[in-house]
Amino acid sequence: MAAGGLAVLNDLRAALGFLTRLSVGAARLEGGLGRAALWFPVVGAVVGGLAAGVRWVGDDVLGLAAGPSTLLAVLAAVVVTGALHEDGLADCADGFGAHVDRARRLEVMRDPRVGTFGAIALVVVVLLPVLALGPLTTGDFAVAVVSAHVLGRWALLAHARALGPAEPGSSAALLTPPLAVAVAGSIVSAAAVVALCGEDAVAALATALAVVALWSAVTGRVLGGMTGDTLGAGAKLVELGVAVALGTALGG
Repeated sequence: MAAGGLAVLNDLRAALGFLTRLSVGAARLEGGLGRAALWFPVVGAVVGGLAAGVRWVGDDVLGLAAGPSTLLAVLAAVVVTGALHEDGLADCADGFGAHVDRARRLEVMRDPRVGTFGAIALVVVVLLPVLALGPLTTGDFAVAVVSAHVLGRWALLAHARALGPAEPGSSAALLTPPLAVAVAGSIVSAAAVVALCGEDAVAALATALAVVALWSAVTGRVLGGMTGDTLGAGAKLVELGVAVALGTALGG
């Protein structure tokens, strides 16, 4: 029992350490992050909860208008994650936007410099959730932002299971969860969103499934597989899609 508890704690620490900039100590990784991926949606809940807390402080403590409070909440999530997923989306925007062959696309995505398409993507990443979630009440914002981050991190499991690595020996393969982990993570994520959203969970779950399926299909066609960047981009796209869906459902 003690050994099992330590293993769970180690996996949770690995997930937090990989997906955030929180100081959680070193974790042992045996064979990659596949097993720890079970905790990715939980990390999403932590990040979403932080964003919800910042929005509450802005609304109820500082008395800010909804727009500035929402912007601060969105930026707080970006900071705590080290812009990990935003970076992946920007790289993919540059690579997919280039009129070049597959090999050159992968080179563009590895280039640390941000191009025109990447810069546009970064602007959209910040503005879209502010516009979609800003009109919501503090409580509804919390429901939407936590659900969006949970399903965004679930998308990492789904995208990794849907595609193999685009390049032989890619480190992205280390993120592929075992089937049992992917199924368990999917069940936990869906249950959490249903508990949070009630009947509006249908819109959130349907959006997440549609976005990750479309993104995986496009990625497979363009690159022939996944990369670390496509994993991050997929997480961000699902997060944004769910934010828009719930912003519409809860604000209607």
